[in-house]
Amino acid sequence: MGRFEDMVEGLREDIEVPESVWGKYTNTLYRLPDQKKQASRMAGKGWKWPVAAAAALFVGVAGISAAAYMQWSSALEERLQITEEQHQELEESRMASAVGQSVTQNGVTVTAEESIVDNYFAHLSFKVEGYELEEGEEPGFGQIGILVDNKDSFDGGWNASFYDGLVPGNNGKAVHAADGTPVAEEEEIRYTMEDGSLEFIVTMTSRERGYFIGKPIHVELKELGSYAETAGSVVPDVEGTWSFDWVMEGSKEMKMLELNEELGDSGAAVVKAELSPISVSLLYDFPMQEETELGEDADGEPFVYTTYVEPPYFSGVRLKDGTLYTGISGAGSSGYADENHELYEFTTALNRVIDVDQVESLAFVRFYPEGEQALTEENLYFVPIA
Repeated sequence: MGRFEDMVEGLREDIEVPESVWGKYTNTLYRLPDQKKQASRMAGKGWKWPVAAAAALFVGVAGISAAAYMQWSSALEERLQITEEQHQELEESRMASAVGQSVTQNGVTVTAEESIVDNYFAHLSFKVEGYELEEGEEPGFGQIGILVDNKDSFDGGWNASFYDGLVPGNNGKAVHAADGTPVAEEEEIRYTMEDGSLEFIVTMTSRERGYFIGKPIHVELKELGSYAETAGSVVPDVEGTWSFDWVMEGSKEMKMLELNEELGDSGAAVVKAELSPISVSLLYDFPMQEETELGEDADGEPFVYTTYVEPPYFSGVRLKDGTLYTGISGAGSSGYADENHELYEFTTALNRVIDVDQVESLAFVRFYPEGEQALTEENLYFVPIA
């Protein structure tokens, strides 16, 4: 190994670099020799210029890689319970991508950090720095505007809120993301992250497959403050407009399954499933059925009304190693997909990232346990997919 290779290897030992980045870098490095003689003739400095350039290139590549990792959203990692390995896989598939745009208004900096986008959902994260939230208050923006592909509406919708450190547990009740402990009665919810920042998360959904991928998005946030105790509206503390524009990346990669699995005696059969790390889309064979129920009006008088039976609710997945995740179905949409009202469509975001290749079966609610007990296998129907 020569001086050039010794220097490069020494740099590698000093700076920890992922193998994927190192591979791309070395492919570039070993195209340099043909340029060395030309550079030495031009600069009159022998081999020093290429070596210094290589060192700068190496440090630059390492710096870019480190910056990309640093731009991951802590709130999204916690809310979706993403491991470091899963986050790298999402980034490699382009499902997760860094945005890295910052706007400062009146001493408050808002940074569009990251997006995670698949065929049906888009999660966006924004970091807020320079705003001190008073204890016991809930932060909010007074106005939120979102345009996708220059349209202010699409076949879906969106919701947005500041991250509060809580995620749904297996019984549907909120638990602390950090340690899985349940939320105590009268416990004060904390929105401030460990570094003193706040994180704002937007989740969008569309029934049009692949709608968000490659589309320009404009996000406008105004009037940062906290919610009034009685009015339910935001009282602004900081006036300003934080605007962001970029083109969303994403991945259409989903596991597509043609099925014909009946769910017990419910009358429903799952005929199609699409799985991504962040969502599940299902199609049931389930002709519409009316049912009557008894209710009470404002005066306490009974009345009968008509509603419609729904197929067994998708609850979670069982992995090949036997791990059962229930209660992972989040925001989404449902309804009949055909004019004859025979095919029922259900699409949901997942409240945790899953490894699609490790899913052994899909779980559907057969009946709910009493009280606040978590769902177990006896409460569920299972549809094997592996």
